[in-house]
Amino acid sequence: MLYQIRKAYNEGKNIEIMYINQKSQITQRVIKILEIHEHVITAYCYKQRSLRLFKIENILSGQIVKAQRKNRGA
Repeated sequence: MLYQIRKAYNEGKNIEIMYINQKSQITQRVIKILEIHEHVITAYCYKQRSLRLFKIENILSGQIVKAQRKNRGA
């Protein structure tokens, strides 16, 4: 898991995570990692449209988001 987090951070890519919060609710989020600390990630959360702190131990899974191609014309 930490490998995917570090890879997304190093490559400047977004990562889609499954996260369990303090209320034991599991949410799916796409984030842009800004800083990695020992136990916490500072990231922009696209779901909440704001900066958030995520405990690394609460991230259940993560996958780098592949860039989507824009279709030109119709």
